[in-house]
Amino acid sequence: MNTILPILIVTVGVATVLNLVLKRFNIPTVIGYIFTGAIVAAIFHINVHSNETLEHIAEFGVVFLMFTIGLEFSAAHLNSMKKEVFLIGALQVTVTAAVITMLTQVFTDLSLKTGVIVGAGLALSSTAIVLKILNETGKIKSEVGRNSLGILVFQDIAVIPILLMITIFTDQSKTLSELLIDTAINAVIALAILIVIGKFVLGHVFKAVSGANSKEIYMGTVLFVVVGASYIAHHFGFSYSLGGFIAGMMIADTIYKYQIEADLIPFRDLLLGVFFVSVGLQIDASLVVNNIVPVIGLVVGIMLVKAVCIYAILVFSNSEKVSLKTAITLAQIGEFSLVVFSLVLNNQMMDTTAVQLLMVVIIISMVMTPFLINNVDRIVGLIIKDNIEEKAVDQTSLIGGHVILCGYGSFGRVVSEKLDAAGVNHVIVTDNTEAYVKARKADKSVVFGDPADKALLERLQVRDAMSTVLALRGMHEVKQATAAISLIDPDIKVIAKVPAGADSRELEEFNHELVLDENTHTAELLVEQISRSRVVAKESAKLQYLNEYSLDNPGELVTKIEKEQARLLSIMSHAFNALREDKDIMQIKAYYESFKVLNEITGGSISQILLEANLSPADYARINTLMDNQHQFVAMNQVLEELGKELKQLGQIEATSRLSQMAVEGLDTILLSLKDLVNQFDQEDMLMLRQMTSSEGGGLSRIRESYLNAKDLDSSEKALLLSATNHMDRLRDLFGAVGKNYEKLASA
Repeated sequence: MNTILPILIVTVGVATVLNLVLKRFNIPTVIGYIFTGAIVAAIFHINVHSNETLEHIAEFGVVFLMFTIGLEFSAAHLNSMKKEVFLIGALQVTVTAAVITMLTQVFTDLSLKTGVIVGAGLALSSTAIVLKILNETGKIKSEVGRNSLGILVFQDIAVIPILLMITIFTDQSKTLSELLIDTAINAVIALAILIVIGKFVLGHVFKAVSGANSKEIYMGTVLFVVVGASYIAHHFGFSYSLGGFIAGMMIADTIYKYQIEADLIPFRDLLLGVFFVSVGLQIDASLVVNNIVPVIGLVVGIMLVKAVCIYAILVFSNSEKVSLKTAITLAQIGEFSLVVFSLVLNNQMMDTTAVQLLMVVIIISMVMTPFLINNVDRIVGLIIKDNIEEKAVDQTSLIGGHVILCGYGSFGRVVSEKLDAAGVNHVIVTDNTEAYVKARKADKSVVFGDPADKALLERLQVRDAMSTVLALRGMHEVKQATAAISLIDPDIKVIAKVPAGADSRELEEFNHELVLDENTHTAELLVEQISRSRVVAKESAKLQYLNEYSLDNPGELVTKIEKEQARLLSIMSHAFNALREDKDIMQIKAYYESFKVLNEITGGSISQILLEANLSPADYARINTLMDNQHQFVAMNQVLEELGKELKQLGQIEATSRLSQMAVEGLDTILLSLKDLVNQFDQEDMLMLRQMTSSEGGGLSRIRESYLNAKDLDSSEKALLLSATNHMDRLRDLFGAVGKNYEKLASA
């Protein structure tokens, strides 16, 4: 106890500090845990292999990861992605493993058996890191995301035969045929037990547990299923993680899948943290320092080999760009490779130093992954030139978002039917078994889970939803769901159906647009708002000038980009006024989504011209000025969004309501002046803009001074006022910079 306590304190402290630092650089926590293990090992001289208890605890992190992966493996899911999983995925693992195995035979003295294990282990990529980043960036639904997901799914399946190969290659007490027969018999028995339990018992158990309405019993049952399945698999000679995977598959076709996954995430992440810390404990820092050149060479060499193999497989069925992006995304070596090489080390199949070097190589490749994925477009753009028109079509297809409908009672069913009639994609969330069954029979997209579960809402991408509608039974459920959404992002607004007889003032502390009753007319109005917002988004983001052009005429193309930029100002103006006029939240989100998409397309076209077009000095100066404007517009839109919310609040305070109106009118005037300058430069408009943005008595400066002299304000109102004046200062600088840029363009 005296030894364990300091180790625990140091481990938790180092992991917390390290992950806080790494999070600033968008590096996943898995990397922080590995580094934590390495640091703790160096301080306390720990050898993880000497502690069997720690090894088992760490292994259960992988068990729970495999369980959650198994939850994704329903028969329907696998069938919809059979090409990506069973063809492309199988080819990737087989070809990459074969190439690396061949290289080990040529350049090392490893036996063929060991070479096969090394090749198979290094063929795996990081499911945890890649899928996390693709989900967070919204790229999981793209072609690259689909290819990556399919390959990673097959890799996760391939872990099982790889682990079996290690057992077969290292068990010297039996012949190969005897091992295969014993393995097959044990597999049939273990699978029979687990499948029978899953098919005939689990559904009834979870239905009874769900009816008990006890979170503790529910979680206890889930943990019992995972641990029990793992023990059965282990008893018959297989890995604990295989049992966890099968347990996930048993539950994948039940209605409790999403709720279980959401409930299990904290346990999985905690135990995975322990696993990755235990991986870090195996790293010998002095070994890395003494072999830095071989380590770097292996990292670059293995990632390059993997990328080339993946590209070669994909390029026959995908575009060059998609193939290369997928190859870069999956070039790293994954966490299951660490499991493989841990077993290789335990079974003494390779020299300890060589295994540790490979583990360091794996870790470094994982550390590089976030940087590679986040910059993959830029890297590919340097190798393969984009087609801006194709990119525009791809981006505009993302407009519209989805709707999350929480609850499927009478009101929820009406809303869902109206959404279907309007062609609006939506997903239903309900924790009521009967409602879930009704939704499935009606062929709805439905998830069984608690609408107040934060992890479940994040998985459904509540931040990106066009709207979230709460059609729940009671006020308590509405409050719980709203609180969960507020924890994800306090600026997310929701529409809530207030139960009959409830006091809507109970929800005033939340960021709501309220639906006060549950009749058909209300549902129709709600869906009309959502449909209108999607139309606004599609129309405002539609390209007007960049549809047809030629890079052979860069001067004309620069002019078209300049006109397209003018529409960004128009969208900004609409969004700002919609916000301060308290328009419905879907329309406001539509404007922001339109700005985002049009900004990405226009910014991408600017980058493309700089890379591809043969520009004259004058056109080069113009396009660089437009690029500077693009950065200014992004900052301007963010500040306007924040200031719009503040002006709305200040407009409700008696002492500042008139000042708020003055600021709104002044900002409208400036935005209109900028739009006029973009469409047709005029010195009078430029003079008005200068007067409005001047730091010496200009329009915004006068409003700012009036704000600062406002009386009879409490501390929170003063803080709000100060924030608004700071935002106005920032806007004044941005407006002035954009105005000067357009003056420069006019004189060019």
